[in-house]
Amino acid sequence: MRTPTGRLLAVLIAAGALVAGCGAGPNRADSAAIVGQESIPLAEVQPAITSVLTRPGLVEGFEAQGGSQADIGRAVVSQLVVRRLLEQAAAEHGITIGEDRIDAAIAASGGEQAVASSSLAAGGARAAARDRLIATELATRELDRLAVTADLAVAQTREEATALARALAAGGAEAERALAGAGTAQRDLEIRPAATPQAALTPLVGIPAGQVAAFQLGAGQGWVVVRVNSRELGPPPPAPVLAGRLDQQSLGEAGILLLTPLALREGVQLNPRYGTWDPVSLTAVPDAGQAAQLFPVAEPAPAG
Repeated sequence: MRTPTGRLLAVLIAAGALVAGCGAGPNRADSAAIVGQESIPLAEVQPAITSVLTRPGLVEGFEAQGGSQADIGRAVVSQLVVRRLLEQAAAEHGITIGEDRIDAAIAASGGEQAVASSSLAAGGARAAARDRLIATELATRELDRLAVTADLAVAQTREEATALARALAAGGAEAERALAGAGTAQRDLEIRPAATPQAALTPLVGIPAGQVAAFQLGAGQGWVVVRVNSRELGPPPPAPVLAGRLDQQSLGEAGILLLTPLALREGVQLNPRYGTWDPVSLTAVPDAGQAAQLFPVAEPAPAG
């Protein structure tokens, strides 16, 4: 029998498997997206989308799974935004990916044609391979050391999730009443990917402490609300743990989730033609009604 904690962790894992202003800076009208102060020009994105759409069989296979050409466009833009974030993360963490490692990764995947046919690979197979290697390196460096504690509840609709998230962010008695009134709730849920490898694929590994997030489990499904109380990196273990327990694709996906604090710090804006940026899944979604929401936890009132 699953414990309540086990059930809620399973919910988060499912969400992880399924899972933006004007002002000074780049011109949004000429940009597909803006990451911090860097523009991703429409002139770069449109050829990348065209290249993907003209690959034999890719659109047909995508549509057979219920996708559309608009979904492919959003996915390409998402990949290019994540690429900018990965490049910045690599610079900040001193991660260098040599051409020999890219060659080896492509060869292990069956060659450039195999990489292109099995993924969007926006910008080409080598760029996609570099992205995956950086993301995997980030995951390898951080996940073995990561411990997160959070309060979590499940809501049926976005409206319910928003109200619950605002209450949790307010703190105090209002937050306690909201948690007590939630149908499914867990206090001080602990996530340690080194102990539970699949937890590495939950959005909780990336959401900063002091934030409340409300995000959807999947199209037509419920919403999860989490208040992240702590997110800490301990000392490195004597030997790597997750690198031997998760495959390279899963490590790469987890590494992308670890970009969440960087994406929040820099800010991501999308050209409306590509939808709305989701700050938790780090992808473009069709509209704001499907995007996750984040609320900072209120500072406690000073005593006296």
